[in-house]
Order: sequence, then structure tokens, then C-alpha cells
Amino acid sequence: MNQQQDLASAVVERDRTRSRMRLVTVTVGAASLATAGVVAYNLPAPANTAAGSGTTTTPAAQPSAANQEPGDDGGGEGGAITAPSGTFGQDPAQAVSGGS
Repeated sequence: MNQQQDLASAVVERDRTRSRMRLVTVTVGAASLATAGVVAYNLPAPANTAAGSGTTTTPAAQPSAANQEPGDDGGGEGGAITAPSGTFGQDPAQAVSGGS
């Protein structure tokens, strides 16, 4: 009979341990979820989002065609123009090819 009591107490102890582990797991999970929410809330907004609804962003300034001489493709010596990007995260300006 002593062996059955030992077995019953081992089963009860195992159930208590499982309950404690379940409680610890749920508590740690909830704490990490709350921490992730606080961190995400405090992160800065991406640089390429619009300031508000209805606003648009303008591209970087490009050289004006009015300033070119007739027959000038605007390429200069190297045959390509690069313009600095006006906004972080935009692709760089594409090279301009002179037609024939």
C-alpha cells in the first residue's frame, strides 16, 4: 500500500509542477508581448510615409529641358546625369541616354 501512496503523490507532484510551468509560460509570454507592443509604439515612423492624409511627396528636382541648347542631350562629357535623391529610401536617379 505504501507503493501506491508514493505513486499517487508522484502524480500529484507532477501535476503541480505542470501547473506552475504553465503559469510561468503564460506570464512570460504576456510580459514579452506587452514589451514588444511598447517597443513598437515607441519606434519612429518610416521616413517615406506621408505626413498626413491627402498629402503627396514631390520627387527630387531634375534639370530643366529649357536650359539645354538645341541638339544637346544634357549628357555633358560623360553622357549621363545623376541627380541627388531628395528623400531617404528612394532609388537613385537613372542615367539619361542621348538618342541618335
